[in-house]
Amino acid sequence: MPDRQDGRLTEAGPVAEAAIVEHPAGLRSHDDLMAENGGLVPWCGPATLALASGLPYRAASTLLRGIAPDWYPGTGPVVTAYWRDILGALEQLGVAHAPVALPERRPSLLGLVRGGLAPGWHLLRVTDHFLLLNNLGFGLAAVHDNRLTAAVLTAKTHGRRRVTHAAHLAAGPRLRF
Repeated sequence: MPDRQDGRLTEAGPVAEAAIVEHPAGLRSHDDLMAENGGLVPWCGPATLALASGLPYRAASTLLRGIAPDWYPGTGPVVTAYWRDILGALEQLGVAHAPVALPERRPSLLGLVRGGLAPGWHLLRVTDHFLLLNNLGFGLAAVHDNRLTAAVLTAKTHGRRRVTHAAHLAAGPRLRF
């Protein structure tokens, strides 16, 4: 793949040579995270931390263990992550983020996006799941998590889940640590 001067990679589309698909240099996919996890589907907490911070998946798990050693097993996968620990890890790594105010009655993810969520990158905790969301505006958003890469937000891609916590990533996800 040829590199452009602005740091983006380009590749020819599958049908026409003139079709160009752009990928931010270094933004990993869920398949990349799975490869980092020995071919196993990674857990959503460490996977989202890895995507937001640019850390390798296992390093994200290790960082969570360091943030709250009493809450995570010393070895093996980090299955359940906590919002406070994900934010603590981002702070420790210097990833700029700001809380997003949510209404008392928690909206669905689709409702939040269509109801005025600011465009840009957001770290979200929805019912039983962590994900990164790139809100493109006009009700269109892309989901990045442990099973999806740049999937259009729909009811089938977590859209019906309730948003419990939200943070805006001011500079977007860090591509490489």
